[in-house]
Amino acid sequence: MKIGVALPTVGLDHSADLLLPVAEAAERLGFDSVWATDHALMSYERESQYPYGHSGTEIALNPGIGWLEPLSALSFVAARTERVGLGTSVLVLPYRNPVLVASQAATLHLLSGDRLILGVGAGWMREEFKALGLDPAERGARTDEYLAVLGTLWRDDPASFEGRFVSFEDVVLGLPPRDSAPPLWVGGNTRAALRRALRHGDGWHGFEVYPEDMADVRAQLDELGGELGRDPAELELSVVRGMVPPGREEESFIEGRRNLGASAGEMVEELGRYAEAGVGLVVIQVTLLAPLMPEGMEWFAAEVMSQF
Repeated sequence: MKIGVALPTVGLDHSADLLLPVAEAAERLGFDSVWATDHALMSYERESQYPYGHSGTEIALNPGIGWLEPLSALSFVAARTERVGLGTSVLVLPYRNPVLVASQAATLHLLSGDRLILGVGAGWMREEFKALGLDPAERGARTDEYLAVLGTLWRDDPASFEGRFVSFEDVVLGLPPRDSAPPLWVGGNTRAALRRALRHGDGWHGFEVYPEDMADVRAQLDELGGELGRDPAELELSVVRGMVPPGREEESFIEGRRNLGASAGEMVEELGRYAEAGVGLVVIQVTLLAPLMPEGMEWFAAEVMSQF
């Protein structure tokens, strides 16, 4: 079982002095990877509901919470670390020109020593799409096409593509295709996201998916894999879970969320259930209070990770 940690790229305060200690602690304590999430802006009046998690779960997204752009933040962290993996959890792909994403991601992957995992998703906040001049109803179609564009540019030289949103002929990416393009992990809990992961991805990245949910996820992957001619065993499976050290429950920033156990023993047991279900990586989200993150990570490494 690998354990990653979400960086404080979303929170109440931002600075290099808050971000770097978390990344450096992850490297020192043996975490497998660090992860950055993605939002371009927040709306003061928002009707869109946070779609991940179970009934009654709502993330406290508001304009008072800031968000660092994930590829920029990971590039900054990459220069101060050597081993720890770098992941996006997840980059909202339809917000961005996929040709530029292909170049940016390949550049970060190269300069970091092949440490990037490009997790992508279709997005969910309609107000954000509209502010970017995009039709939220097209987000699935754009995500599918943009994933195909990334694969084409990273694979072919010369590369050609004819799609609804993107077209090019006989081109080569500024950073030409290499043997180790960043792995693509597709995020999302819906059947459409699972299908997308099988069609285009190297992995699947679930949000607030509990161990008891994994049987249904695996059944859907088996069914869809049969339809698409893809062996689901080829996919890396990962999930994102909240983790608050005992006694710090007030630091949780998702109302109604079931955190990863109430004690070290319960966390070890729950992680073991993930491993039995075929999940290879769990990314923990500790708190929005960045100064407290290294302390929480120290506790988790000593009390939970040491048991594996």
